[in-house]
Amino acid sequence: MANTAVHGLPAETLIAGNKSAADVTRDVCGALDAKPSVLWWFGLGLSVSALMLGVVAVGYQTYTGIGTWGLNSTVGWAFDITNFVFWIGIGHAGTLISAILFLLRQRWRTSVNRAAEAMTLFAVMCAGLFPVIHMGRPWLAFWMLPYPNTRGSLWINFRSPLIWDFFAISTYLTISATFWYIGLLPDLATIRDRTRNDAVSGLSRIRAGLFSWLSLGWNASYSVWHRYEIVYLLLAGLATPLVLSVHTIVSMDFATAVVPGWHTTIFPPYFVAGAILSGMAMVLTLMLVARETMRLEDYITVRHVSAMCKLVILTSGMVGLAYATELFIAFYSGNRYEQFAFINRATGPLAWGYWIMVGCNVLAPQLLWFARVRRTLPAVFIISLLVNVGMWFERFIIIVSSLERDFLPSSWASYSPTSIEIATLIGSFGLFFTCFLLFCRFVPVIAIAEIKGVLQPAGHSEPARSASAAARSLSGGRSQEVKTRGPLVAVFEREDDLLHAAAAARKEGLRIVDAFAPHPIHGLDRAMGLRPSRLPWVCFLLGLLGAVAILLFQYWTTAVSWQLDVGGKPWNSLPAFIPVTFEVLVLCAGLGTTVAFIWASGLRPGRRSALSDLRVTDDRFALAIGETAAFDRAAVEELLSRFHAVTVIERDVNPGGEIA
Repeated sequence: MANTAVHGLPAETLIAGNKSAADVTRDVCGALDAKPSVLWWFGLGLSVSALMLGVVAVGYQTYTGIGTWGLNSTVGWAFDITNFVFWIGIGHAGTLISAILFLLRQRWRTSVNRAAEAMTLFAVMCAGLFPVIHMGRPWLAFWMLPYPNTRGSLWINFRSPLIWDFFAISTYLTISATFWYIGLLPDLATIRDRTRNDAVSGLSRIRAGLFSWLSLGWNASYSVWHRYEIVYLLLAGLATPLVLSVHTIVSMDFATAVVPGWHTTIFPPYFVAGAILSGMAMVLTLMLVARETMRLEDYITVRHVSAMCKLVILTSGMVGLAYATELFIAFYSGNRYEQFAFINRATGPLAWGYWIMVGCNVLAPQLLWFARVRRTLPAVFIISLLVNVGMWFERFIIIVSSLERDFLPSSWASYSPTSIEIATLIGSFGLFFTCFLLFCRFVPVIAIAEIKGVLQPAGHSEPARSASAAARSLSGGRSQEVKTRGPLVAVFEREDDLLHAAAAARKEGLRIVDAFAPHPIHGLDRAMGLRPSRLPWVCFLLGLLGAVAILLFQYWTTAVSWQLDVGGKPWNSLPAFIPVTFEVLVLCAGLGTTVAFIWASGLRPGRRSALSDLRVTDDRFALAIGETAAFDRAAVEELLSRFHAVTVIERDVNPGGEIA
């Protein structure tokens, strides 16, 4: 149930304009129904052009070889790995907003989480391309998979951080996509019912059929909502340590090396803080643009922008502390190679990039301490762009400055990117913005169901009618002697009425078939007497099974089947097996629980909803009461009339909302 206060502030301040649930549906879906604007077409054309440039560049370097890059014997990593780490960092904000802030009950996230989740998917897609491109032979990328092969007892090296990267990114993309899609189901059903009711052309009917298939027959049944809340909570709980592990594992690509400037234990928290900073800056950039171009000022308010700015201040401070800490460690250690690495960053050939990094990541965000700056959206937009620039330079400086000048002056070399590398970077931005613009055009950019859950409950427009008048109205003037053909379905305008009606019906001993609502209602599961879900046990057992299986597999491949000597370390390197074990645990638990939820809820493409015409996915609430031995229709209607039911009909409906 929508709370009347959130952290001491009135609930209506979250969404401006005194919106109703129907207003939310109309505003968000209206943006999808309207014709694309000239600005949208211009942005799409520019993005597709950048994408085509990147495709040509990648195609040329794949055909010719990575000699088209500016790498040399000293600098073996540069633009490609810089872009990889940059895009992985951008992808962290979506899971932060969706999972971590969800667990912390920060309801302001509801206006931005959908777009942030989509941004995560597109950023991780861009990031995953660069290691594949860097292989030089992208068609052999499947060699990263631990599969039986014809090359003898040859397995991948599970002790390599690069293999950890592969499992971390694959798991992160899969769980993020699952989390995003599960959150989309209620909104897809809302669009389905809205499109189906308004369908007058063949194209509209095709669109309604597509959304019907994608929504898996979601029908707002509260028995399904009950499981949905559990699976969403479990996915959030799994995604929270996952989002922290991904950039931690990425940082180990560098921290496990002995290169000056890389070999430090501060890298994991340093990289995670930087990833969240860059991700939040990109969310701000995109949402400020969407706010203006899609007329979403009532949903993405100054309060939302201010909250994200405060997270930018927090993570910027953490990044600044990390800069100072690694500098202190270098000089306190007495290691002259480490000391030189940091002096070289600040005063060497790439000093200009270092000071851009410090200025954009540490100094510029400090302006956000001032409330006037946070309320000035053009200033926030400029600061978010500066942070994005600064975070890209951070990765570039960490990678290139340490490689250009390492231990031996005789091996020093300079690096400069080629036109192919620059075109590939531009192409990755083209891919990202092309996907995001298409997402904004065809998928709700605002989480409709979650927004409805934070609206201020509306009051009654008229006083309660008398029980007898309500009964006569609800029966449509028909005789009370009509034989009931199926459960009685009462429709309400307010969630409180549904909640109280369900509690009263259960108290009277009536059989509640199901309830229906466009968003979760706190306490309705208890009022209906729903049993606790067993999905948490499914999640635990599947995660445990996956972890044990992959741990044993790593031991067998490394210590039994193919005994690989890596630096004289033991074959059974249990600590080195932990990253892959954790990623597979999350993957098995997340996917398995999602499949169990869909199966237990009876969701499937083509599933027919019994109440799709009653607006239960839009702004109405319904309660289905089944017959019992002592069922008295007149008494039931009289009971329901006390709670302002707007109509009562007979409908053959099963638990779960499917047609009987």
